[in-house]
Amino acid sequence: MQDAGSTHPLPIEVTSFVGRRAERQQIRALLNDARLVTLTGFGGVGKTRLALRVAADLRRAFPDGVAFVSLATQNDPELVAQSIATALGLQGRSTVAVTSALVEYLSTRTILVVLDNCEHLVDAAAVLCDTLLRTCPGLRLLATSREPLRIQGEAVHPLAPLSIPGREDSGSSLLEFEAVSLFLDRARSVVPDFELDNDTRGPVAGIVSQLEGIPLAIELAAGRLRAMSPAELQRDLTERWDLLNRGSRAAPDRQRTMKACIEWSFDLCTPEEQDQWGNLAVFADGFEIDAARFVCPDVDVDDVLQSLVEKSIVIAETHRGRTRFRMLPPIRFRGLSHLADTGVLEDVRRRQRDWVVDFTGRAKQAWLGPEQVMYIHRLRLEMGNYPAALEFSLTDPGGLDAGLQMGADLLEFGLADGLFREGRLWFDRLLERQHEDNAARALGLRTACWWAAMQGDLTRAAELLEEGRGIAERLGGHVQVLLTQTSAYLAMFTGDLDGSAQLFDAAIAGLERYDDRAQLAHSYALSALNHTFRGDPEAALAAHERCRKLTEPVGESWYLSYSLWIAGLAHWTKGDLAAAEDAEKESLRLKRGTEDRLGIAVSLEALAWMCVETDAARAARLLGAASSQFERIQTSTSALPGLDVLHRACVDRAQAILGADGYASLHDDGAAIPPLASIDLALAESAPAQPHVVRARARSGPRSAGPAKTGLTKRELEIAGLVARGLSNMDIATSLVISKRTAETHVEHILIKLGFNNRNQIAAWVTDGAAH
Repeated sequence: MQDAGSTHPLPIEVTSFVGRRAERQQIRALLNDARLVTLTGFGGVGKTRLALRVAADLRRAFPDGVAFVSLATQNDPELVAQSIATALGLQGRSTVAVTSALVEYLSTRTILVVLDNCEHLVDAAAVLCDTLLRTCPGLRLLATSREPLRIQGEAVHPLAPLSIPGREDSGSSLLEFEAVSLFLDRARSVVPDFELDNDTRGPVAGIVSQLEGIPLAIELAAGRLRAMSPAELQRDLTERWDLLNRGSRAAPDRQRTMKACIEWSFDLCTPEEQDQWGNLAVFADGFEIDAARFVCPDVDVDDVLQSLVEKSIVIAETHRGRTRFRMLPPIRFRGLSHLADTGVLEDVRRRQRDWVVDFTGRAKQAWLGPEQVMYIHRLRLEMGNYPAALEFSLTDPGGLDAGLQMGADLLEFGLADGLFREGRLWFDRLLERQHEDNAARALGLRTACWWAAMQGDLTRAAELLEEGRGIAERLGGHVQVLLTQTSAYLAMFTGDLDGSAQLFDAAIAGLERYDDRAQLAHSYALSALNHTFRGDPEAALAAHERCRKLTEPVGESWYLSYSLWIAGLAHWTKGDLAAAEDAEKESLRLKRGTEDRLGIAVSLEALAWMCVETDAARAARLLGAASSQFERIQTSTSALPGLDVLHRACVDRAQAILGADGYASLHDDGAAIPPLASIDLALAESAPAQPHVVRARARSGPRSAGPAKTGLTKRELEIAGLVARGLSNMDIATSLVISKRTAETHVEHILIKLGFNNRNQIAAWVTDGAAH
């Protein structure tokens, strides 16, 4: 890359430049407004390559050219000015001081200077840049550094890694992600015939995602394909990225491997920053400022954290208006090794565990109130930090009770987010080691019992309940009341509805004595469900109203949303379909805020049951959407017999109306809908009742069937129009983002309903205006 009118050539690219189109445009815009733009980011993220590409893009905008100055091999702050002078060809051309010579040369020129790798000389670079910008009006500077220069007029552009696919992304869509494109490009340089196919798509997506889109890491990984398949590379790529230890011999030492990049960054930190780097590394899945303050109690961690962000050690992100911090895996492991080297790893891990226990307790205390939704979303973000806290509790003397309390306090969140399988495994490990008959064990047994019942493991649930009740009877008090509530819950699951009703009444009386308003609301909602199963909708609605009075005034959402779901079932049992649908939709509107998978699933199910007679196709889609949510949390309506009977009746009726293939196709369509989009589907108005199949054949011509008699749904009318335009089933599937099988089923239904034999008749019918 060299401008014919410039005497300052840019380094020639020896590999193709991939991606970063949006960033290039953003940086060009920044340089139009600011005279100094600094690209910041962790080593290996691609700052230098991007700066060079932007400089090449802008050559025509600078009559006196662009110049590239690398400080990568320069370690003397006194020689920063000399490095720039050398790049500009000024060595030996002036007898004045170097800085003065630079000012003299640049003050009359319109030029762009790329100042690369400033982080180890950041103070000297900042002072020099400030001087040059104040005295050279035509100068623009584009700097790269792991931290900003922090001078007046600087615009900082933090460089993010390349885009990576999520779990749901596969197939041809992988090429839309820059990280995949880079891996593919570099892979072909070592394996020329490398392609994305059924064997490589999954591993490649996994590799670039595990490497978090870091370009250097991706290039090093692609180099391994000389001796490994993508599947083998993905299998052996640990969180430490140990395999990425062979880079270009031509690169500076600190840029040859990811480990060298990390060590370079570590050495550039102050001792205090290194210590807090280690402390914050105990958070495996990110943290917020309150957590940082908890594990770093003896320092002003706010300032240190700001410095670590500026040095690209810690990444700051925004989630729902809150700032959250995280480290890349190998950076985190470098911090942990520092804790181990200094002998404080165990102490910091204990503080991390104690913070998780404290945070979980705060979430439990705030559950019945306006902060509930915030805590639900925060708990989801923090879940990646729980395994380390629980693991430490298993090995820390006296830590077992803390682990059990942590798990016990997650009861409602576990129900909302489907923690059943993982949560039960942790309870098994904790309960196996803790043998004290105390409140922590009783409450841990309580939560484990609820989660086992939700998975349909009633035998294990009964065992957990029996032990928990035994401890609670000896302890008495509030713990005993909570175990009575759990007995009522399990009785409902086993079908002992009358016994469950009596136990819920006893639990409610006890909870009122202890003024446990959260569990009162929970018990009223569950009691309402039990009354519905017993065939007493009036009692169910009365319990719902008691729950509403406890929850609505304080801005609570989760208990109320379940109570509304149950109220909808009660209204439906009474035959009041309008009130039933209103309650279910109100419940789903609350679920939109909590994003409660279990709650969304059961409300979708309920609406399917209610509309199957009038709109079987909609019911099938709702059942599919519900099944997708149930699968995500590893449970189903079969766990609770009272619900499963209704589910099976709805499926049977929908299949009878639509046919097995038609039902399956629509069910698959629903299952592909994301959770929040499924709420949109459920909240849409039900279509009016239509005859589902018109079997009489047409006697003549395409006008023999009109819209009033065909029973075509809105979607089928849309597909008929596409058929008239000559689209194949595959074209229709692509256009509407549905499966080919679904498109085929729709076309078959159209033929049957219109009494036609082929697609030409559909086209003629549409063209003749009968579809309007």
